[in-house]
Amino acid sequence: MLKIRVEEAIGMTLCHDITKVIPGEFKGRAYQRGQVIREEDVEELKKIGKEHIYVWEENAGEIHEDEAAVRMAKAVTGENIVFTEPQEGKCVLKSTEKGLFKVNSSVLLQINSMDNITIPSLPNNYKVEKGQKLSGARIVPLVIKEEKIIDIEKLCKANDKVFEVKPYKKLKVGIIVTGNEVYKGGIIDKFAPVINNKVDYFGAEVLGQTYCPDDISKIDDAIGKYRED
Repeated sequence: MLKIRVEEAIGMTLCHDITKVIPGEFKGRAYQRGQVIREEDVEELKKIGKEHIYVWEENAGEIHEDEAAVRMAKAVTGENIVFTEPQEGKCVLKSTEKGLFKVNSSVLLQINSMDNITIPSLPNNYKVEKGQKLSGARIVPLVIKEEKIIDIEKLCKANDKVFEVKPYKKLKVGIIVTGNEVYKGGIIDKFAPVINNKVDYFGAEVLGQTYCPDDISKIDDAIGKYRED
């Protein structure tokens, strides 16, 4: 990336969007990244306050923030995760499943310790929902040396993916409520409904619920029956 006076930029490729603001009338993108500067653009750029612009420097070995974000997101993304198209230089990673978010923390630390790289995320073993945002990948400057992105890609390839979401296993559950006071009807059981709700979230199949008195042998028999089931 090269900072240059607009008069000297004719025929060169713009490497960032330029916004034009007319108070009360217009605010939006006047020039798009990748656009080649023409002679007639010089005065218009000056009118919107641009004496200098950033253009691509030939053979500099640099890539734009959008490409860098996509390549980093692809490198760190594992099973049951997708990432968005880059917006303002950032790709957002999202879960495609309800499950447990797994992070290779040591590799992520190595990546985030590199200059001008930032990939923040939720912590390891975090419970996530389908569609939930997990992480974002971006570089801090507008452009970056491609060799640094290649280093990240090699690091991720050598250590598998940095992020993945593991869906919950479909387990079978038996609920055993103990206590003479419940078994004999002295109090109303409020325990089983709570457990039902909790295991239902994880997609478990409840085989039934059994009430037992404070008798170890009866509790043992109940456990044995559910284990057989």
